[in-house]
Amino acid sequence: MTTVQRAHSNDAVRAIRAFYEAADARPLDVARLRSFFADDFVDHDATHDDRHAEGAVGTFSALADGAPDSHHELVMVLASGDDKAIVYWRYKGTNTNHLFGLPTAARPKAFDIAGIEIYTVRDGKITEMWHVEEIHKLVETLTG
Repeated sequence: MTTVQRAHSNDAVRAIRAFYEAADARPLDVARLRSFFADDFVDHDATHDDRHAEGAVGTFSALADGAPDSHHELVMVLASGDDKAIVYWRYKGTNTNHLFGLPTAARPKAFDIAGIEIYTVRDGKITEMWHVEEIHKLVETLTG
C-alpha cells in the first residue's frame, strides 16, 4: 500500500462502508447491524439516554421502518489517523410509515437531507460516534 492509499483508507473506512451497506439493506438485519458496534460504544451527540449501541441500532431501525426505501449516499468517506472515519452523506427516502412519529401524508413525502459523522473504530467495531444532520429540514419537509 502506498502512502497516498494510506491517506485515503484505513480499517475504520472499510468498516464504516460495510456498516452503511448493512444499515441500508432491506429488510434490515438488526443482529448484523448490532455486530458493527462495540459493547462499550458511545454516541457523543445523542440528545437522549440512548447513547449506547442499542440506541444507535434503534435509530437505524426506525429509519428503515419509517422509510423503507431510504438509503445513504456516501458522498465522502475520509480516513483520519489510524482509527477514525469521517463521513459526509445524503440520506434520501420517502416517509411511508410515520418516520420518527411524523405524519404520513395521503401522498407520502420524499426527503433528502445531509449529515456528517465521525466514527472511531477499534478491532473492527465502532466505539465512538459524533454526528450532525439536517433534522430541522427533515421535519419541515415531512410536515410543511
